[in-house]
Amino acid sequence: MGGREWRAVLLFVLLSLVGGAVFRGWRGDADPTLMERVRAMDEESRLDATMEPTAAAPRPVPAARERRAGLPALGTLDPDRATAADWERLPGIGPSLAARIVADRAANGPFGSVAGLRRVRGIGPKTVDRLRPYVRSAPVDSAPPNAN
Repeated sequence: MGGREWRAVLLFVLLSLVGGAVFRGWRGDADPTLMERVRAMDEESRLDATMEPTAAAPRPVPAARERRAGLPALGTLDPDRATAADWERLPGIGPSLAARIVADRAANGPFGSVAGLRRVRGIGPKTVDRLRPYVRSAPVDSAPPNAN
């Protein structure tokens, strides 16, 4: 190898060492909740790799993430009364999608069921399947009995 090649190898090794030191320093100073989320995602991806995929089953939410995110209890969120903040607590729903859900309901009326969410731009069958365990349909109000 010539002098130019040695310099290139030396530069690569030095940059690798500096990059590794910076990364280790960043990990040490990183937000602990961020590191917990990264670990949870890593564990979740390992679990997903060992499980058989099923089309109808929603992805499981790790218990630690469920407590931290403040997810509502299963089957408790009413799609026809939920606020944007309520929607944001669900997996895969961010502020903009939550706002679109509330705006669609205000413009077009109640959803009636979790399947009615499909009319909102950005919600497809996979999102509906992921939300299904958390969302319930409001009971149909029956007419009050006649008191003659």
